[in-house]
Amino acid sequence: MDLWVSAFTGMTGKAGFGFMASPASASRFRYSLGLNQPSGSPTVKRITEMAEAIRQETEGEFLIEIFPESRLGPDPKMFADLRGGTLEFFVAGATLGEVAPTSTLPLLPFAFRASKAVFAALDGALGDQIRNELAQNGIYAFRHCLKNGFHHLTTSARPIHAASDLAGLKIRSPGGAIARDFFEALGAEAGYVPFNQMYDALKARGYDGQSDPLGVVLSLRLYEVQSYLSLTAHWWSGFTVLASAAAWHALPREIQEIVERNAEKFALLQRADIEQVNAAGAEELGRRGMTVNTADTDSFRARLAPFYARWRERAGPATWRLLESYAGEIGG
Repeated sequence: MDLWVSAFTGMTGKAGFGFMASPASASRFRYSLGLNQPSGSPTVKRITEMAEAIRQETEGEFLIEIFPESRLGPDPKMFADLRGGTLEFFVAGATLGEVAPTSTLPLLPFAFRASKAVFAALDGALGDQIRNELAQNGIYAFRHCLKNGFHHLTTSARPIHAASDLAGLKIRSPGGAIARDFFEALGAEAGYVPFNQMYDALKARGYDGQSDPLGVVLSLRLYEVQSYLSLTAHWWSGFTVLASAAAWHALPREIQEIVERNAEKFALLQRADIEQVNAAGAEELGRRGMTVNTADTDSFRARLAPFYARWRERAGPATWRLLESYAGEIGG
């Protein structure tokens, strides 16, 4: 089956599902993990495999129950629950900027040209700075993030050939200040609805388009409610697996080591899955009826000098230099 439509064997389709030890009451620790991704996505597949591997290696002492598709609430609620200690694990997208300002920087438009460079930054020193900021706010972040990929634009009314085509459009974005600032710089309005409500919002024409990697467009079947795919690769996004620090530190060290090892293993597998899906995405979406074009991204960059100046000032010289040590010169 295609990666973007395959369901992982063992998913029940209920409000929450996971791999329960037998008997479940024998487990010393039972934690919940919330995320917004579709049940049939490679991300949920690999996270669920991770939970099963952890269950097996701990001989049922540690169970993680997986709640996909925002079943525990939209991302802001899940993040608040994590910080409040009522949710143990959360797979976060672009929701960390208020507590970890550095986490927004990999989303800077046209900063990175390849996922390899992004992962070098996030697995390395830039990621260390983000993880330290999160730790100061009671959040434990696993080192190896998951991949979402480079974003492109889908629209219902017209294709985006150049930056001027965005004028007056309302675009659903992942949220956050960078997205708002970016689209405003191009004459568009950025808005947010929870991931699991995006299809209906686009169908109802509450938004003219949206920004996401190609795998997301496929997973959510957005080709049914959007006519045009404009290839822009305007920014990169990923997911960070987070734990409540209190819940994490409650685990014995031997269980933590098992979780860390499997978090890395399945993050790397998920990255490879998403790379495969995104690489074939444009062709697949064309087959599913979308009109595909490659946008003139130089026209985007030409209008972003004030945008980059604002974000360079916010980041500060040291952090900006660290970012550019991985990405190369930004906005030059």
